[in-house]
Amino acid sequence: MAGIKKLLIPIDGSDNALRALAYATQRLRVAKHLQMCLLNVQLPLPASLFVTQAMIDQYYDSHSKAALTRARRVLAKHHASAAGFVRIGDPAAAIVNFATQKHCSEIVMGTRGLGSLKSFLLGSVTAKVIHLARVPVTVVP
Repeated sequence: MAGIKKLLIPIDGSDNALRALAYATQRLRVAKHLQMCLLNVQLPLPASLFVTQAMIDQYYDSHSKAALTRARRVLAKHHASAAGFVRIGDPAAAIVNFATQKHCSEIVMGTRGLGSLKSFLLGSVTAKVIHLARVPVTVVP
């Protein structure tokens, strides 16, 4: 579709990610030629003798559903819609690869996510995405 721009909004369930989504939905109201894709990235977990692949898959499913459910509430509040996707891997690499594969024209994300190191101005995932992305990255505080 010519003229349609795709915004990628990484969703990890954090308040920062939801603020980025709210910002993107407001842009959608003004510019009808935008589409949004939500992406939840789960870190890979190793299977072991005590943790089966089925248990890991259930973990991924429940955590991604929780993050995307919070995002769907924001979308409903703003009368917007978006396609939701889940990937497993390094968050920054997965976000940049997804943006490339889906031909996203921009990434809109929060300053930092759910990581435990909250003392940095930008989270490590956000900083890596800014460094690796070949499309503009809008960071929402």
